[in-house]
Amino acid sequence: MIEKLVAIFALFAISIIPLHSALAKDKEHGCGQGTRQFRLGELTLCITESSANGAYLLKFSKGEEELFAGECFFKTHEPVAVPNIPLPDCSILLAYCYSGGAHCCTTLFIATKCGPGISLDMVDLGDTNGKVKFTQAEGGPGKAIQVYDWQFAYYGPEDSRIQFSFADSPAMTRLLVFDNGHWRVDRVGEFSRFYSRLLHEAVHEARSSARRREPELTTSSLAMKAAYYSLMSGKPIEEAAEVLNRFFPIRWRPEAGKILQDICRAVSEFDPVEVIR
Repeated sequence: MIEKLVAIFALFAISIIPLHSALAKDKEHGCGQGTRQFRLGELTLCITESSANGAYLLKFSKGEEELFAGECFFKTHEPVAVPNIPLPDCSILLAYCYSGGAHCCTTLFIATKCGPGISLDMVDLGDTNGKVKFTQAEGGPGKAIQVYDWQFAYYGPEDSRIQFSFADSPAMTRLLVFDNGHWRVDRVGEFSRFYSRLLHEAVHEARSSARRREPELTTSSLAMKAAYYSLMSGKPIEEAAEVLNRFFPIRWRPEAGKILQDICRAVSEFDPVEVIR
């Protein structure tokens, strides 16, 4: 069940350590000595190495007001400013923080300047080694950010013969959109054409996987992705159920209803964004 997955995955969850007293304050610049500094409007990001093994302290502030401070295990990507995202004349500053753990845990900080206001959001990326990608989804006024839903990592319903390894676990694409001054996860049916394309691709891959007689877990993982995208595109639950039953191994089909319930719950409960300011 999803509840069990959340409990297991929480053991590896992002564990950014508050450091409200660990960073020396500089009244003029808002950063301590030996610190790299990045700016977006009135917001300042300070990066300070805290150990020889690559750990560093990350702090966002506005003037003398500290908005967030935490420790990162080591640097995966340099902070980067991106112009004209999410809209023309807007800009964002991205900072990644890896806090350690197997198959996790990376947090993305997004500072966004759009008009006179500036916001700061924190996104749980889960397991990722790469940078986020931007896309222009149909129906959206600006660029969206692609992230992954990792709720099915190591998935295995209770009292079930089904158990995914991490390598077999399906990770579903979702979009973050800038709305009312902050980033949020997309909603069911909001980007129907985008998810219809993903549905078509997943069905094609599942069909090819079955034809090549690949391991059952591989084909079943693709079937779960297809069912997820079917729901996200706004199609009725009966169509998602049909996808599962079409590609699941015969011995798994009695459990398709339980798995579909978990997929429905994952679609509605996925919410990786936390507003900082």
